[in-house]
Amino acid sequence: MSIENGLKLFRFVTLVAIILMALPACTENGKPVKGFVLPKGDIPQGEQVFVDFNCHSCHTIPGVDFPDVEFTAPFVLEIGGEVYRVKNYGELLTAVVNPDHIISPKYVNMLKKAERDAIISPMPYFGEEMTVAELIDVIEFLHAQYTRLQPQYYRGYYLTK
Repeated sequence: MSIENGLKLFRFVTLVAIILMALPACTENGKPVKGFVLPKGDIPQGEQVFVDFNCHSCHTIPGVDFPDVEFTAPFVLEIGGEVYRVKNYGELLTAVVNPDHIISPKYVNMLKKAERDAIISPMPYFGEEMTVAELIDVIEFLHAQYTRLQPQYYRGYYLTK
């Protein structure tokens, strides 16, 4: 990452943190995220943000149909679905604000199978284009796409499917 992009990222993260920390620290409807609470986002608006920023060209969500895209990514990552551990707001926020923070293990495995290497995420940085309201809405939309599965137990043991 270049110094200029690093400074842009730092400014964007600082702006988001300042705005979100200025919100009430605890509300019944808010979702705690290590030091601040995101206001409630709008799921349909978040889906529109997802489409507007062409996230659907590289990501798919089970049960959600998106418009066709001109660009076809070499690898498409699934977001959401039935999982045992739901991504929390902090993880989703970090993934959108700082895509190079952690490269998805699913993506790394796809690269290994294709015998390719990746040092950085192919996800573009949206800090200059995405508003805080759009960020909040897209995080609300993404979070709503996960269905947490309850593990099945039998006499103290987890059962696998």
